[in-house]
Amino acid sequence: MTVTISLPPNTEAKLLSQAAATGNDVPTLVREAIEEKLAVSVEGLERSDQQWSAEFNAWMHEVEGRAGLYPPGYVADDSREKLYDGF
Repeated sequence: MTVTISLPPNTEAKLLSQAAATGNDVPTLVREAIEEKLAVSVEGLERSDQQWSAEFNAWMHEVEGRAGLYPPGYVADDSREKLYDGF
């Protein structure tokens, strides 16, 4: 795939400087940067069922711990009408 992008002059200067400092050409440097960015994005999304369950249970425990902070009979109004009131 070929992608054409416009860069501000200061970004272009940094890119050229980095390429020269690392001994890479600009296309290689850009491709590596994109691959690094995509790897980080995907890693943050991948969770095993056990990890997801543990995070959810920790969140539920934290929510339950806040239950005593509200006055007796308190009910949160999280209706669509209330959430979008004024829009």
